[in-house]
Amino acid sequence: MKKFFVLALILLCPIMLLGCSNNSDLEDNMSEITKIYYQGNDLNNEVVASISVGQREIDYSIDGIHEDVCDFSLVVVNFNKIFDEDTIKVMLSINGETMEFEMYYNPVNHFYMNDIGYALGENDEISLSYQDYNILFNNVSKNFSIDWKEALEIAKNSLEERLNSFYQSGNFKGECYLKILTEQDENFEDLFWYFSAVSQNGEVLNVVINVENGNVLVD
Repeated sequence: MKKFFVLALILLCPIMLLGCSNNSDLEDNMSEITKIYYQGNDLNNEVVASISVGQREIDYSIDGIHEDVCDFSLVVVNFNKIFDEDTIKVMLSINGETMEFEMYYNPVNHFYMNDIGYALGENDEISLSYQDYNILFNNVSKNFSIDWKEALEIAKNSLEERLNSFYQSGNFKGECYLKILTEQDENFEDLFWYFSAVSQNGEVLNVVINVENGNVLVD
């Protein structure tokens, strides 16, 4: 009887793997993930500024295939003004060390942006200055009620049945993204985690999660 039970369990495990997604599959296939999020404020000018910190694909391509990743810290600033130059040189200060930092104009959203090239820490002191702009950054993700790990858990639970289609012979055939959706992106008053999964067959699943209460909007 015991041998039969063990054999049945062994036979059942592959079936369970075929029909059930899990957090490790999502984490192991993250082609972009934001873990720390800074917001910037200027006391004298109206700006929208942020720094997203995490990991992303080295060769970034939304194709359903997860590749090697690297650390990033993406600085994004909407000065609410378009300058004559597509590339501007700002002064970026991190923990008291100031450096010249190039930012590039994105004509799609009218933001200036660039990647620092490594992952900032959650307690770094960061400021940016350009002309009469003086922006101080604050790590607002430290106060999120829902951190990135909890956001992945909520996304997995919300999309579990639909994610089953991403599996072939027990293997996850897709890549995942977790970003911050800002107020300016969609005219929201709150910040949201934005999770998306892309299969190798081109299927896309999305879920939007409120960082404060975990409420979910599913596409």
